[in-house]
Amino acid sequence: MLADQTLHWPGGDCRLFVGVALNPAQQQQMAAVLATLPAGLKPVPAENLHLTLRFLGQSSETQARALWAQLRATSLPVFSVRLEQLLCWPGPKVLCLAGEITDPALRDLDASISQAAASAGYPLSQHPLHPHLTLARGAKQFPQSPVTVPALQVQPTELHLYQSVSTPAGVRYPILASLPLVMA
Repeated sequence: MLADQTLHWPGGDCRLFVGVALNPAQQQQMAAVLATLPAGLKPVPAENLHLTLRFLGQSSETQARALWAQLRATSLPVFSVRLEQLLCWPGPKVLCLAGEITDPALRDLDASISQAAASAGYPLSQHPLHPHLTLARGAKQFPQSPVTVPALQVQPTELHLYQSVSTPAGVRYPILASLPLVMA
């Protein structure tokens, strides 16, 4: 699939983030894991699974277009990250599958996104990049019953600008634009 580099703005200010999607096989694999999570956790819908690279927050169209123009003018590297550690983050109350940054290309991509965000007027990120896939919300502590999650090797081919939309049926993450990641 060719990345749609055009930014399709939905109107008004929007809550945005930059991230990558799982491939269909990984999405299906994680959907099976989500179905086994213990009661009390709210599994993330399989179609919402993604790896956030930079949360942007409330954004104007002008900011988003400036960010996307700078990213389009940058060679964005393909990266790989292995997610293999099940973590519970009690602050945001999420259960996630996390990994370490071992690929220099991911550090380079993070630096490019941070530079583009700063140039577009976004505040500096409050947290360093910690690659993770949110599996469930409402996790105040690590589940008592065992949760088995296979390691996941993520090597995306596209970078996406996502919108976070709250609806009565839950949050949706439509993709507003995509850019190809390229081999170095």
